[in-house]
Amino acid sequence: MLYNVLLVDDEPMIREGLRTLIDWEGHGFRVVGTAANGKEALQKFGVERPDLLIIDIRMPGMSGLEVIEELRKQGETVHVVILSGYADFDYAKKAITFQIDGYLLKPVDEDELTDYLKDLRIKLSRESEARQMASVIGEWTREAVIQSLLPGGGKGAHRYEESKAAEAGLIWDHYDLVLIKLIGRTGEIESELAARMKRMLARLFEDAGRGAVFSIEPYIGLLLKEKLHNEQARKNIHKEIASLVGQHGIEFAAASGGETKELASIGKCYEEASRLIQHRFFYEGDQILTPETESLVQAGDAQPDDAEPLELAAVTDKLFFAVDIGNFEAIAQLVSYTGRRMVQGGCSEQDIKSHFAQIVTGVLGKLALADPEVQSRSRQYSSGIIDIYKQSPYSSLERYIVRFLHGFIQGTASVGTDKQMKKMIDLIQRNYQENLKLEALADVFNYNSAYLGKLFKNTTGEYFNTYLDKVRIEKAKQLLEQGMKVYQVAEKVGYTNVDYFHSKFRKYVGTSPSSYRKKETSE
Repeated sequence: MLYNVLLVDDEPMIREGLRTLIDWEGHGFRVVGTAANGKEALQKFGVERPDLLIIDIRMPGMSGLEVIEELRKQGETVHVVILSGYADFDYAKKAITFQIDGYLLKPVDEDELTDYLKDLRIKLSRESEARQMASVIGEWTREAVIQSLLPGGGKGAHRYEESKAAEAGLIWDHYDLVLIKLIGRTGEIESELAARMKRMLARLFEDAGRGAVFSIEPYIGLLLKEKLHNEQARKNIHKEIASLVGQHGIEFAAASGGETKELASIGKCYEEASRLIQHRFFYEGDQILTPETESLVQAGDAQPDDAEPLELAAVTDKLFFAVDIGNFEAIAQLVSYTGRRMVQGGCSEQDIKSHFAQIVTGVLGKLALADPEVQSRSRQYSSGIIDIYKQSPYSSLERYIVRFLHGFIQGTASVGTDKQMKKMIDLIQRNYQENLKLEALADVFNYNSAYLGKLFKNTTGEYFNTYLDKVRIEKAKQLLEQGMKVYQVAEKVGYTNVDYFHSKFRKYVGTSPSSYRKKETSE
């Protein structure tokens, strides 16, 4: 079976390149049309009904982002891969909220695109099988009885009858419903592997008379006779599931909706378990979640009303400095502090990931200015930033960001005081134009700001602000000697206020910047 693809880009060469670049049929797809703008894309979508939309995110008139948003409003579940330039990352962040399947930087890399097509072919195959199964009215099996009691599970094929439940052997003293969401390395599980996991779980629980196993997308469900009201019972079940799925390199999330004595009430248990899995980001991993499980929001202290708002720009600066000096510990502490502030501040999962993506993008931008190698590998790093949105639970996100930033550090951080001061001086010499503050550097170097200021004064003979001003003014003198305009020099060396730059320059040089420039350029 071939799946239909619609290609959308305002540049003819890119449209034609995409159409001819890939052996579409060899990967299970066929290009049924192309469109040069958003309006044409919507028109052709209505005619061709493609399974996959590959679309440029920024186009004149109606953007790709607006096309995706309109399709989602109409309830369309078409799969989407977006095309974007490196500078369009803010657009890409928003597109991710519209359930896209992939993000490709221009110019499109053939291997990246074919990797997406392999994953999408698996997804589309599973969806097709699910639709076929839903259209068949099966007999009253145990699974059919359970599904008939779940929201949307029966697809209108069955209506619950207690006599049918009795025939299926489902009249028990009590019931505990557990939902399991399988998670592969790419986020999706092949249908064949999911079916195998279900069969293995059936042998473990159903064949042993411990309960019934059923499917309801996107979960495998367990309806258990066992009570899971105590922690040890939940640990045992979790361990058994982990032992099965771990053999195949699969991760999973699991949640119990609570116990009930009435089979007809398991729909409520399903809704609660589904809610918990959907919010699993805010819970610690490696456990079966229950309505009583404490989330990260509950576990931490609430932010005081007078707490200062979290400034992402300040966090970006601190993390950049920590990466710059190679302080692994400071990176971990800053990431953890920032994330916990966002959690306790009531940020959603999407907001937390978006804020971290913004911070990491800012850090990489600063690193790229100083290191051409970072700029040359921007495509690879963009993919790494997009992967931020795939991390769950929160603890995995935190570890991922720390590892990602650690990857930019060469060697290990020195811990001696003398070496730390040398690092601090070197950092100032190379980053004098940045918003350098002693308080921010204190967090990076793991010192109290007053103590760090004292160490710096003992080492350099200057207070921090004086030393920074002198470094900036010396650099300003060099730029003025080259004939650069005063306001340009002020900005280049880190002064946002030209009048303030004038006063500082006069203080340390004894004349105004313009007079100094005239004198040096006339000689």
